[in-house]
Amino acid sequence: MDLEESSAEIAGVDHEHRSRWTLSRSNAPILLMDFILTLALIFVPNFSNLGNLRNVMVQSVPLLLTAVGQTLVIITAGIDLSIGEMVTLSTILATSVMTLEHVGIAGALVTCLLAGALVGSANAFMVNRLNLPPFLATLATMFFLQGVNLYLRPVPGGSVSPVFRELAKFQLGQVPLTPLIVVLVIGIFAYHFSRSRFGLQLYSVGGDENRARLSGVANRRLKLIVYVTASMIASLAGMFLAARTGSGDARVGGTYVFDSITATVLGGSSLAGGAGTIWGALASGFVLAMLSNILNLLGVITYWQWIIRGAILVSAVAIYSLIDMKAAGPVELFRKWIRILRDRARRQV
Repeated sequence: MDLEESSAEIAGVDHEHRSRWTLSRSNAPILLMDFILTLALIFVPNFSNLGNLRNVMVQSVPLLLTAVGQTLVIITAGIDLSIGEMVTLSTILATSVMTLEHVGIAGALVTCLLAGALVGSANAFMVNRLNLPPFLATLATMFFLQGVNLYLRPVPGGSVSPVFRELAKFQLGQVPLTPLIVVLVIGIFAYHFSRSRFGLQLYSVGGDENRARLSGVANRRLKLIVYVTASMIASLAGMFLAARTGSGDARVGGTYVFDSITATVLGGSSLAGGAGTIWGALASGFVLAMLSNILNLLGVITYWQWIIRGAILVSAVAIYSLIDMKAAGPVELFRKWIRILRDRARRQV
C-alpha cells in the first residue's frame, strides 16, 4: 500500500470521497474572492484606483503569511493563538537590533527567525510532552508574549535601516515586488504541499492521530515542525510590518490572531483537523484584505467592521458544515464527529 492510500485510510475516508470533499472546500474561497473583487470593482468608488490596489496588495502580505502558518497548524487539529503576538515580537526585535553596529538586516532577520523557532518549540513542547490542548498551550504563550512585548516596548519606538524600508517598498513598474514574491513562494509551496509526503502525513495526523501513529507517522516530530514553521512565518510577517511602519509597537500584531483563523476557516480548513488547503488560505487572505479595504472606503465604523468579520466566520463554518453533510451524508458526518470527540476524550485521560 503506497503513502497516498495509507493516508486516506488513516483519515478514515475513501480517497476518492476525500478528493471530492476537499475540492468543494478549496473551490469556495476562490469563488468568493472572485465574487467580492467583481462587486468591488463595479460598486465601490475608488477601489479600482491603482494606488488603492497597490495598498491592498501590500496590506495583505502579513495576513497571507500568518494564514499559511495557521493553516498548517489547524490541519493537524491544532490552533496557534500566539501567532499575533509573535508578529509583534518580531517587529520589536527588528526595530531594536537592526540599527545596532555589526547587526544590520541579516542579523535582525536571524534574530527574529530564532525567536520564532524558540516560541514554536515551546508550543510544540507543551502540546507534545505536557499533553496540553493546543488552545490552552498557545493561549498561555500568547499571554506570556504579551507581557514580554509590553516590557520590551511599552511605547512605540525603535527604527529600522533605511535600506530595509526601501527594499520593502521596491516596485516593478507600478506593482509592489514584496507581495508578488510572497504569493509566488506560497503558490509554489501550495502546489507541492498536497503532493508531498509531509503534506499527506499532516492530513493523516489531523484526520486520526491514533491511526497515524500506528501507521508509523512521527506525530510529535510533525507537530514540532508545524508549530516552529508557523512561528517563523509569523516572524517574517513581523519584519515586513517593521519595514512598513519603521518602528515597533506592542499592539501591532494583535488582530492577526483572529484574522489568520478567519482566513484559514474561510479557506476551507476544518477546525477538527484533516482538511484544508494552502490555496484556500491564500485566496481567503486576499478576501479579508479586500473586505477591510472596501469597508474603509465605504466609511464603515470600526466596531461594525468587527461585527461583519465575526458574521463571516460563523457563516463560513456553517456553510462548510452543510458542504460536509451533503458530501458525506448526515450519518457519516455524525460518526466522524463522535470518533473525533472519543479520541480527544481518550487523549485527555
